[in-house]
Amino acid sequence: MSEEYRFLDLNGEHVFAGIHHPATATPLGVVMCHALGEEKLWAHRVFVSMARDLASAGVTVLRFDFRGEGDSERDFSDSDLETRVEDTCLALDALRASNPMVRDLALVGLRFGAVAATIAATRRNDVKQLILWDPVIDGADYMQSVLRLNLMYQMALHRKVIENRDALVARLRGGGSVNIEGYELTEPLFRQTSAFHLHESLAEFPGDALLVQIDQSDAPPKQELVSLAAARPRCQLIAVREDPFWREIKPFYQRAAALTQVTLRELGVAP
Repeated sequence: MSEEYRFLDLNGEHVFAGIHHPATATPLGVVMCHALGEEKLWAHRVFVSMARDLASAGVTVLRFDFRGEGDSERDFSDSDLETRVEDTCLALDALRASNPMVRDLALVGLRFGAVAATIAATRRNDVKQLILWDPVIDGADYMQSVLRLNLMYQMALHRKVIENRDALVARLRGGGSVNIEGYELTEPLFRQTSAFHLHESLAEFPGDALLVQIDQSDAPPKQELVSLAAARPRCQLIAVREDPFWREIKPFYQRAAALTQVTLRELGVAP
């Protein structure tokens, strides 16, 4: 197994990518789409471990940074959902170019990364599988939870909320930005993500989809996910017991063992 790190070119802009080449390749290639903002940073070690485990199983894997995050170009404020979908499509093409043996493509997306992965899959005809880890189901609800982080910061700083959510949304619509844990959220990302509904996008995807609910307890699957899986004959749902590794948690989370096992099994490369 070997690893290659380089910049992909997208209309003159650089998108940072890491490609994990297996020693003996299967026809399967996987592109991994990370979560948003701080969640990407906390989940990084699990992403690396997962990519290496997949490569050890014969899968060619490409990890990359969306523009506006990590080592890719643009400021966060100048990126949105559409740029992330473009980046995902670029990553799929780069994976194919890196290994001519790759015939089947799959996308793995965590949280917000599941949004970009699902939309990208509906715009192509070469993605056979979607594996969505703790996916965003309703984009508007998710964006409201993102704004809540700013409200929590205001409470910590001022002991009260200076601008409520309505005021924050008005600021976005007026062309301003809202700071979310050091990232400047702007109106295009807020608007485009708020319009996302997972059930609508999955209805446009003809391939196999796996929804993975991740919970640190043995909680039953969320009814929203149960309904999603029931509505599509080629969509499955599984609950996995793992700590929320995309958040700041006490244990050092290097590998999500149960999630790895489920992912490898779904891809058909489990030992």
